Amino acid sequence: MALLCAAALAGCENMIKDVDVALADFSPKLVVSASIDTDSGTFRLYFTEARSLAYYKTWQSESIMITGKGTASLYEDDNPVPIYRMLLNVDGASGFSGEQKGLTFKAGSTYKLELRVGEYPVATATAVMPDPPAVEDIALDTTRKVHRRYPYFVGSMGEYVYEDSKDFYPLSLRLTDGSRGRDYYMFRFEGSETTVIPELSYSNTYPVTPYIAVANRALIQDNPDMEANPLEVGTEPDVFLFSRMLMSDMSFANATATIDLLLEDLFVMLTPPTGLCDTTSQPYTRTRTEICISHLSPITYEHHRSLILQRDELGFFTEPVPIASNIENGFGCFAAFSTVRKTVHDGYACSWEMPYY
Repeated sequence: MALLCAAALAGCENMIKDVDVALADFSPKLVVSASIDTDSGTFRLYFTEARSLAYYKTWQSESIMITGKGTASLYEDDNPVPIYRMLLNVDGASGFSGEQKGLTFKAGSTYKLELRVGEYPVATATAVMPDPPAVEDIALDTTRKVHRRYPYFVGSMGEYVYEDSKDFYPLSLRLTDGSRGRDYYMFRFEGSETTVIPELSYSNTYPVTPYIAVANRALIQDNPDMEANPLEVGTEPDVFLFSRMLMSDMSFANATATIDLLLEDLFVMLTPPTGLCDTTSQPYTRTRTEICISHLSPITYEHHRSLILQRDELGFFTEPVPIASNIENGFGCFAAFSTVRKTVHDGYACSWEMPYY
């Protein structure tokens, strides 16, 4: 055993690589996370500062102040006039975060992001807006429940949790993939719950975020979050839960597929027959759930996958995972989402029919 350990240590010495700190020195650049989405015409932007290895040759604080004025400009195709310009006044330790809704993005158009901040190099990136996902025949089957004993929640950054058993209602839709290359999609639920007490003129609505649940492993065979969360030996989940589920067209390229999902029964109110619930005088709760299906630009999937694989530290002998980036003179990702939003459930239940939480 001693000889084996000595041999292993000797082998590790050959793996050590000295890095010349002087060669690893560069002026600070911007790390950018930006996206455009046809859903509400949304432009999101976050950036902070990237520092070279030489910055850490002596003790340095991670919370260094980032200051500077500038602009973030969005250009469409070859038009030299920006379709939107955000004025920036950055003064904080965590960078900048901003959002703008109401913009118009067209499928097939190329969008350029230009970020000018203080003395940082001008960061630019381009992204082509994908076609909207071809979704049809969305149906929630409220006539039957599906019980799952071993739910497995898969987080978006290497987290996982074994959940208690749950009941679901089946949800199916048809998705047509028409392009020749590999396509990537993202699924998520968005919902709301409203409590109404008519006699008090009281109404309160708050958002809820149901899990996207799937039992068919073929749909998530190249899901990057699953790749970073291999199942433990001896476990056999019968449903997988995601806050946002990424998938490719690997199992239905250039074809139409039926996507079978599940919606947790907690977020489904079965409207009673007419006459059994008087919402003009009876307290009631209404739930509404929408499914958002996004067609992603490839760099979006590649960037997310590289982030979680690097963070997950796949193993001692694994090569470091380079972070996929499309930012020139900086680091990060400028992503494009073409999103379709559909209502899958809108129902209510009177007070005596409300589930106990």
